[in-house]
Amino acid sequence: MSGTTLALLRDLLLALCLIGLWSVLGFYIVLTVAGFLYSREARRRGAPDPEEWPGVSILVPAYNEEIVMVGTIESLLHLDYPRDRMEVIVIDDSSTDRTRRVVEHMMATDRRLKLVAIPPGLGGRGKSHALNQGVKHARYELIAVYDADNAPEPHALRGLVAELMQDDRLAAAVGKVRTLNRTTNLLTRCISIEFISFQWAVQAGRWRLLGLSSLPGTNYVIRREVLERAGGWDVDAIADDAELTVRLGQEGYHVKFVPYAVTWEPEPQHWGVWLRQRLRWARGGTYVVRKFLPRLRRLRRRELVLEVLHLLTIYHVFFLLVLLSDLIFLAGLIAGIAVGPIHSPLLILWVLAFTIFVLQLAIGLAIEGENTPLNLLVATAMYFTYCQLWIYVCAKAHWLDVVRQERLSWEKTVRVPLAARPSGR
Repeated sequence: MSGTTLALLRDLLLALCLIGLWSVLGFYIVLTVAGFLYSREARRRGAPDPEEWPGVSILVPAYNEEIVMVGTIESLLHLDYPRDRMEVIVIDDSSTDRTRRVVEHMMATDRRLKLVAIPPGLGGRGKSHALNQGVKHARYELIAVYDADNAPEPHALRGLVAELMQDDRLAAAVGKVRTLNRTTNLLTRCISIEFISFQWAVQAGRWRLLGLSSLPGTNYVIRREVLERAGGWDVDAIADDAELTVRLGQEGYHVKFVPYAVTWEPEPQHWGVWLRQRLRWARGGTYVVRKFLPRLRRLRRRELVLEVLHLLTIYHVFFLLVLLSDLIFLAGLIAGIAVGPIHSPLLILWVLAFTIFVLQLAIGLAIEGENTPLNLLVATAMYFTYCQLWIYVCAKAHWLDVVRQERLSWEKTVRVPLAARPSGR
């Protein structure tokens, strides 16, 4: 095959990759702009308080959470919500550390705190199983979920409940998650920027344009009746939030993003912990795609089709596009003399796509008031560093799911102590 033919083939593949990347990035920049508009609307409008605050049962699944348990319980018990209308239920999922003792000690000082202890041999089956056990002991008809390392701002629960009470079509109201240790190192700063961008694009933007948001793993309130009608949490799903989102939509309900209901949580500070966490997320997302993709024609709402296709894009399509484009560029650098330089129009398209990627991150940072020179510099470098690790994560997930066909199992993220308690903004 001649050098001219090789160059033509390479440029054709690169053009196809760029078209795909442009399509994905273009969609995300539209969502980001919509998220920006929603941020202004939500801040201006808010949600009025209901005439009477309903009761809320807060579920906190906990497995070996001794290091963070005290701080999280204190934050939850100090939520600005009527004391006689809330309870905090910690579900000890057969912990082997002092989690249970910590909870029992704190129960002596506040009657709102309860403990559900799953016996050894019956626990350790993941977050979904723990939540299903905990909801059986819930007193109220509204169920809130917080991870065991969360520090919600005082008004977070009020904001979620107020939005939920305004609209009977809502199955759940979900808040925003911020990174508590975002300035610790380069990794936590990248995670913070990623979370900001995701929430203002995928959560706020989709709600503004499509009336669609996804359940996160934490900081949300859901109607118990709707949850039970949907069948509870899927114990086989390690991405329980994404899976439940689709089933709630099948019942005809919506999930609304509430940006002013904020919780803070520490994120992984070491790359190994981050990789294991993201591998769990990738495999969990793939599980949802495998479960619902064959049923795509039977999904009742077009928004649900977009939800499944969104997961398919993140964990499959975008992964392949970035991988191919990287390989083509590397091949061009290594064998540039043999096949010739990459055509200028393709380079221009690639640069523009990269610019849109950075612009999307910059808009999210601006909404949060964190568009500092350092954050913008990190955002610029993320495509070449942090985002490229997604290739490894998705490739390993495919290897485990498709090639080795390993069974999905829950793997807890190593916790970071809650060193500071936010008081709200």
